[in-house]
Amino acid sequence: MAETTDASPSPVRAGTSWYVLTVLMLVYAVNFMDRQLFAVLQERIRDDIGLQDWQLGLLGGTMFALFYAILGVPIAWFADRTHRIRLIAMAATLWSGFTALTGMAQGFVHLAAARIGVAVGEAGGVAPSYSVLSDFFAEHRRGFAIGVFSVGAPLGLTAGTLLGAMLADALSWRAAFYILALPGIVLAVLMVLTIREPARGQMDRAAPAQQKVTPDAPLASRSGTLAAFAHMVQTPALFMFAAAAASTSFAGYALYQWVPSFLQRSQGMSLDAVGMYLSPVFLFGMAGAVAGGWLADRFAPKVRGAYGLVPGIAQLIATPLFIIALLAGSGMATILLLIVPTLLSYVWLGPTLAAAQNLSHPGIRASVAAIIALINNLLGFGLGPLAIGSLSSTLTPMLGAGEALRVSLLAGISLYLVGALCFLAAAHLERRRTA
Repeated sequence: MAETTDASPSPVRAGTSWYVLTVLMLVYAVNFMDRQLFAVLQERIRDDIGLQDWQLGLLGGTMFALFYAILGVPIAWFADRTHRIRLIAMAATLWSGFTALTGMAQGFVHLAAARIGVAVGEAGGVAPSYSVLSDFFAEHRRGFAIGVFSVGAPLGLTAGTLLGAMLADALSWRAAFYILALPGIVLAVLMVLTIREPARGQMDRAAPAQQKVTPDAPLASRSGTLAAFAHMVQTPALFMFAAAAASTSFAGYALYQWVPSFLQRSQGMSLDAVGMYLSPVFLFGMAGAVAGGWLADRFAPKVRGAYGLVPGIAQLIATPLFIIALLAGSGMATILLLIVPTLLSYVWLGPTLAAAQNLSHPGIRASVAAIIALINNLLGFGLGPLAIGSLSSTLTPMLGAGEALRVSLLAGISLYLVGALCFLAAAHLERRRTA
């Protein structure tokens, strides 16, 4: 982290900070809504177009993640040098357009092209948002702020599940993609018209002028992707947080994509029932996201390594609860048993992302966030849904479609435990760094 002085952060009106946070959280919610829309409708898409589970895993996971993660790094490099608000607005417009095009797909190749387009757009939304929020909230409030921002994920999952199922039942799965592409465009226009680009580093303890980087400064204190990589190499806690996020996302994204299919295929629920009863479960993730950031901020001054300890303990508790939910004998029992572990599974977002921002200086924050997202998405998002789909396809001849998917999801849950251990290791590295 850049050296700081006792200088006070630049004043920003609380109302302005909360308005920006709210708008960015809604943009993030639309981001996840468009992802979940594909997951909740994939049974309809599979029957209409004629796809196999491994193809659905590619479309919902690997193909999407490759472009989302890889392009996120150069886009974040650009975000560290340009107008971030306009960049996020352009990204939202792009992914919304390709969401609409998803509804026009006639085969696997068409679907792949549309999902890649969505991924390219979404690659420009998240990392720049973290950078912007760091310029509206001081260090001791970033965990909570990013936790609130992260509410967009469960909110988007809820909206995608409920609205996608309702629109598909009332109209068609194609119409669902057309209609739910509109909110992203509306929010993009709202951002450009109402939010001004903040000064970088204005909420850090050292004023931006005091953090100016000179040509002979160490590489890790300069801006750019190379400097961000160098900084991460010199900060092992960041890499451990990235490994924890990747393991958690492997299990998480696998669940998000395949639980709707599991409830229909293995537990015999209808699509409208899945939309109605599963969607509220994701709302509990909102409490987990906010509570995780708040707890980490609260304990950090007294407990070294709090940003790793809080999510690590939460996931140790969540892992066996997820297993119990998947072994339940009915769809409603599974949904009810998913409530508590779903809440706990979102605790990691605020602490992890705040730790990454606090451990980096303003000139590389978007790039550091993008590198962590690269590792997270390639290993987690890219492999999780595909691994479950491929394992399910392999086991189907032996176990049948329903039980094959159940066994595959149980195997994927084990990565939550790996993530918990990585978070605890990150906490240890945090303590050593601050000792």
